Amino acid sequence: MEPDHYDALVRSQVAGRKLILTGAPLAAFDSSFLQRLHDHGATGIFIIADGVGTGELPSPELAQRIVLPNRAKSIIDEIRRFRRKLARPSKRLRERLDQWDPERKALVMGVSFYSMSRLAGRKVLGARRPEWEALEDKVVIDEVWDTAGLDREPVFVVAAQASALRKAARNLDRGDGTVWAGDAREGFNGGAEYARWIRTKDDQPEAISFFTEHCDMVRVMPFLEGIPCSIHGMVFPETTIAFRPCELLTLRTTSSRFFYAGFSSYWDPPEGDRKMMREFAKKVGEALRAMVDYRGTFTVDGVLTVDGFRPTELNARAGAALSVLTGPSPQIPFGNIQRALIERQDYDYRPEELETALVTAADENRRAGIHAIVSRHQEKSEQLGVMAHAGALRLVDKDERTTASLTFGPGAVGGFLRADPTGLLEAGDTAAPVACELLALGDSHWQLGIGELLPPKPIRL
Repeated sequence: MEPDHYDALVRSQVAGRKLILTGAPLAAFDSSFLQRLHDHGATGIFIIADGVGTGELPSPELAQRIVLPNRAKSIIDEIRRFRRKLARPSKRLRERLDQWDPERKALVMGVSFYSMSRLAGRKVLGARRPEWEALEDKVVIDEVWDTAGLDREPVFVVAAQASALRKAARNLDRGDGTVWAGDAREGFNGGAEYARWIRTKDDQPEAISFFTEHCDMVRVMPFLEGIPCSIHGMVFPETTIAFRPCELLTLRTTSSRFFYAGFSSYWDPPEGDRKMMREFAKKVGEALRAMVDYRGTFTVDGVLTVDGFRPTELNARAGAALSVLTGPSPQIPFGNIQRALIERQDYDYRPEELETALVTAADENRRAGIHAIVSRHQEKSEQLGVMAHAGALRLVDKDERTTASLTFGPGAVGGFLRADPTGLLEAGDTAAPVACELLALGDSHWQLGIGELLPPKPIRL
């Protein structure tokens, strides 16, 4: 694929327009990305940031910005709070936007978690449809698997009541316990916050208390041992393409809670499983188009078990792990393609060529996004080097060679710990054990209260 094939598509969206970017902390807006928008003809950029974030901030010369404070109890609470702030903009935000864009002709670049069609009177390009977002509810996703004609594990969707939950768990437990996942009564949820691994009766009281307070219905399924992973697809008008599989760093704790710590493209499933997962994604994409006229990216999360890949969750949007699957291809403006598909923009998308380019680039450029969201408040970002020595990881002095790094900085919940494992992983490696070690090192140094984390068992080799 020619590197400049999508230039015309990007220019058609941004040339001669002021752009509003939002949906992430300020540190997430990379200066090189902002410069590319200017190079394609954007006449101005305004960032509505969800807090400052951890890491290097974009150049103020490239974009005006307003940083909205967003103190939250969890990452899901953060997303929900920020959604409300965008849906009902404050007087301060409206005035800043009107001062910068008095004619209200700026274009808002749509983002994954937000479904509104306008922001402060300005059009959102690529807004997600409500019927698409509704498919993320954990208690309805099995209809999608069935429509796609795919094998799945038995599940019970029951009322969030003690007797119903206990009965479902007894009927589905194969010896390793069951996993309970709550519905979306309170709105979008993810990151394993509404999931519990019920191994014994002792795990039930806390889970029952949580679900009866926050949910109407709960999806109960057998616990699946194996590697948590995901497969992304992209729905075009007449076809669906699939990306490469990605490891999900869903780590285990000493309680019934899981600890979501990011994603990695270093891991390689067996070739037959990889092929099956990609075919799975294509069938799900075809089902989504038939069911709700879907367009754009989606993610199927699941577990690679001894019996193969089994789905557990559907994200009807671009998933966070796409940053390690599309980042190596700056010549492919993924977000612009996504928004164009949602808007039904007529273009020569070349989906098969795009699929080959994305899969090849991701296979050749392995990456991982390891993180931990913690309650300890942090004002500024700090970075430390890490090296492997005598079979263990340790922090290094300034003059020593590093093989990895830890960065701890501001976050909406309090603080955000990012771990870069470059130098510790090779193609084919499962990243979860290294993630556990790096996060434990950061936990010990900054006293973050993360506690013991354990990796899943890779039982299919």
